[in-house]
Amino acid sequence: MKRVSSITLAVLLLFTAVSADAAAAKPKRAVKEWTVAVFLNADNNLDPFGMEDQKEMSKIGSNDYMNVVTLIDRERGPAQVNYIEKGKVTKVKDMGELDMGDYKEFVKFAKYIKANYPAKHYSFTLWNHGSGWKNKNENAVFRGISYDDSSNNHITNNQLTTALEQINEALGQKVDVLNFDACLMQMVEVAYAVRKHVNFMVASEELEPGKGAPYDDILRGVKSGMSPKDFAINWVNAFGKSYSGGSQGHDDSTQSALDLSKFSAVVDSLNGLAKTAMSGKYAGVFKNALLRVQKYDFPENIDLIHFLELLKPKAASDNSLKTAVEKAITAAKALVVANKATGTTLKNSKGVAIYLPSSFRLEQKYTTLDFSKETMWDDMILALAKREVIDNLVKEVKSGNLSEMKKFVTAAKKSPKNDLYRMALRELNYMSSTERSVPKASQEEFDKLLDALKVAVQTRR
Repeated sequence: MKRVSSITLAVLLLFTAVSADAAAAKPKRAVKEWTVAVFLNADNNLDPFGMEDQKEMSKIGSNDYMNVVTLIDRERGPAQVNYIEKGKVTKVKDMGELDMGDYKEFVKFAKYIKANYPAKHYSFTLWNHGSGWKNKNENAVFRGISYDDSSNNHITNNQLTTALEQINEALGQKVDVLNFDACLMQMVEVAYAVRKHVNFMVASEELEPGKGAPYDDILRGVKSGMSPKDFAINWVNAFGKSYSGGSQGHDDSTQSALDLSKFSAVVDSLNGLAKTAMSGKYAGVFKNALLRVQKYDFPENIDLIHFLELLKPKAASDNSLKTAVEKAITAAKALVVANKATGTTLKNSKGVAIYLPSSFRLEQKYTTLDFSKETMWDDMILALAKREVIDNLVKEVKSGNLSEMKKFVTAAKKSPKNDLYRMALRELNYMSSTERSVPKASQEEFDKLLDALKVAVQTRR
């Protein structure tokens, strides 16, 4: 029995020694300063641009302090991981057909990067069509980040949050720079989705030109010892220069970098602005600014800072609105650490967009966003819509036209629980008893309609 135990112990010791020697012999991957990883979804009509962008990367390539790696899925072709060196694109792994619209593939890619190309800092790019917060089924291919033609799938904002949470866990740190080489992604709503898991976000407020990011110019500017902030700023500056007569020629473009450590102050200030907007009669003021604000391919996407700057003069005599607007401007400007806009039509692009339709008509799908659920921005839009309707009603009544008031009474009888009609009753009561601004010729009919509205609203209980 002792003999068997001794033999067993000897075998175990030998196995442990061999295992230790094997582990020691296995080469460890050098931890570089930066790994630039591109999730390059070219399984769509952008396929030629994907190949061109890899050629741009190979003009600079990896070096002793930087890895450049792509996961590319081509149109009607299998995916592969490529390691990019100067003058050379080397396939290092066949991936077969992938659904690049599945956020889980993005997570797998990040885990592969950590295991094979470890670095002190990580930059991840999502390369594809983009649309800010819009969902995939709206105008098809032009809406949704990482849209895959083979699967008809894409990564949503809420899935981005899930993916980046898992990526942070795999990396053991936040993503230093998250770049969207795609259209319309530099929005408050997108930043909100990634804010807890990313240090700096680089993207475009407007449609990106087909050539996308100038990777050779960007990588050329990456220096040893560069901080994540400087990396993001270099990206923006190289992008802007390339479309101002540089390597990409002349084209309309936007590109900016956000410091997401400043984002909580933006959310607080926007909630403050929303509270103020809902407490007063500001629909006309907001509408006036929205008619002049910098808009993008989806006109309900507006430049936030430009909008606030347009509001500021109108708020000069209103202390509540003035304070709210000034706080929002300060917070938003602190968020944007770099901004470039080329072309005269985009000159008022200040670095970050937000959803605010001039019609105040809130799209239902917007309410599915975490930003919408957890802030008061959508509540403000709905309140402004109601305020505008009431303002137009009062204006019509003051002119002697009671046709809209008749419609209100009819509608209130059908939907007495709708708060819009209670708001209307309050405003019309005030106008009648305090302002006394109803024309004499229509006073009698107005009084009858007002009584009918009171009865309709009172039935809500």
